[in-house]
Amino acid sequence: MFSPSRAASLNLKEPRIYQEIRNFPAQFLASWKIVRDHPKLTPWAPTPGATVYYAAMGGSSLPADLVNDGLGAGPRLEIVRDYRLPAAAGPQDLCIASSYSGNTEETLAALDDALARGCRAISLSHGGQLEAKAAAAGIPHVAIPECIQPRCASGYFFASLVGIFYRLSLIPNPEALLDRLAKHLSGVQDACEARGKALAEALRDRVPIVYGPAEFAGAARIWKIKFNENAKIQSFSNVFPELNHNEMVGFTRLLMKPALIFLESRFMHPRVKRRMDVMEEILGREIPIHRLACGGESPLFEMFEGLAVADYASYHLAQAYGIDPAPVEMVEAFKKKL
Repeated sequence: MFSPSRAASLNLKEPRIYQEIRNFPAQFLASWKIVRDHPKLTPWAPTPGATVYYAAMGGSSLPADLVNDGLGAGPRLEIVRDYRLPAAAGPQDLCIASSYSGNTEETLAALDDALARGCRAISLSHGGQLEAKAAAAGIPHVAIPECIQPRCASGYFFASLVGIFYRLSLIPNPEALLDRLAKHLSGVQDACEARGKALAEALRDRVPIVYGPAEFAGAARIWKIKFNENAKIQSFSNVFPELNHNEMVGFTRLLMKPALIFLESRFMHPRVKRRMDVMEEILGREIPIHRLACGGESPLFEMFEGLAVADYASYHLAQAYGIDPAPVEMVEAFKKKL
């Protein structure tokens, strides 16, 4: 069994990752200013049928789901979590290659593939080979500010993507939206930590399974990844109503100790709310079910507020297990063996 670093040898009173979680709302405007003032981003007039590919892996890929599910403006990103773009990619398309470290092999290969096909391209990273490759190819490179882990930099990546859309003349100026989002999240930090800490206590020694409406598919996936990477535990996600047609039958015979987390939204279809109610009626006696509703002016605000709760829940769960939430030692060990 792979053994992660133990907290006993660390000072986890206020570790760096905790500070990143607390300071998360500041990320939006920090990256917006970088993109707003970028000298090499110019308008793009896509032809009908053109695709915007977003090539990224791991934590660098997560904000694209939130752009697709929550922004409500601009092109839909086709997320490429692989070494190559789809066969149809060509000169009519744009590829945004994103890697926090700048050294993710799949993303570097995808950018090479995009350039070979004649795609317009933009890169995002905190340095590394991706920045050097962008300079050599003469394509715009957007700097991502320093952060302890890519999964903690979602605000930087989200604002960078939204800012790129604006600089390409694909959406109106998003500064007011980003400012409202940052202020909203700043105002709920203490409440999110309290909710996350209580949730962590309830989840101890259980496998969190995160369910939400279809429009929260990306947010639910990010929740499960935060449990995977911060608390170093198994976690899974799915969406209503699809899970009611198959996955829920798997709870007939329990082979683990699950706890279900339902991500609610006041914008979701009323029948999805009813499905959550009925599922709780059927399973609630055997399986703990935690329902989480968040606030804000739109689903996007609800998603990010919920993810703040997820950050605190996974952080405090790691503390309870005596594990340092920051490193992903198994990932690094795997990469070395490649």
